[in-house]
Formats: sequence, structure tokens, C-alpha cells
Amino acid sequence: MRTARALLVLFTAMSALSPLSQAQELIDRRAKREYRAAQEGISLDQAVQMAQNRYGAKAVKAQTVESGGRRIHQIRLLSTGGKVWMVEVDAQTGAMR
Repeated sequence: MRTARALLVLFTAMSALSPLSQAQELIDRRAKREYRAAQEGISLDQAVQMAQNRYGAKAVKAQTVESGGRRIHQIRLLSTGGKVWMVEVDAQTGAMR
């Protein structure tokens, strides 16, 4: 009887802690993703969004290339007036030129 009661108490304690450990695991995974994103810099999708917002134009082509040991996002934009031009976004810093 004593063993059964001890097992019941142990099981109850473990089941109460389970959601906490699951929550902590989710927090840890999210923190790791955010750290990796910060190390990797600006994604191509983020760079496209930045360029479209800054110039009020639509991106018609986007690609990432290596140039001088750095990743550069090249984005071709089309304005409402029909003008087409290329914008480059440094993938590490987000600097646009």
C-alpha cells in the first residue's frame, strides 16, 4: 500500500511538471532559431520586403549571390510607371544600395 501511494505521488508530480518542461523546450527551440537568424543576417524574403517598402515598387526577381566573400541579395524592382532597376541588399547588415 505504501509503495502504491508513493508511486501515485511520484506520477502526479511528474505529470504536473511535464507541461513545464514542454514549454521550456519550446522556448529553447525558439531562442535557438532567433540566434541562428541573427547570425545569418537578413533573409531573401526580408530583403525583398525592405526593398519594396523603401521604393514603393514590386519585386519581379530576387536572388542571393556571393560577392567578395559576402552574401548579397539582388532584387529587380518594377515601378508603377514601368521603370525597372536593381537593388542590392547586404545579407549580413541589411545595407541597401
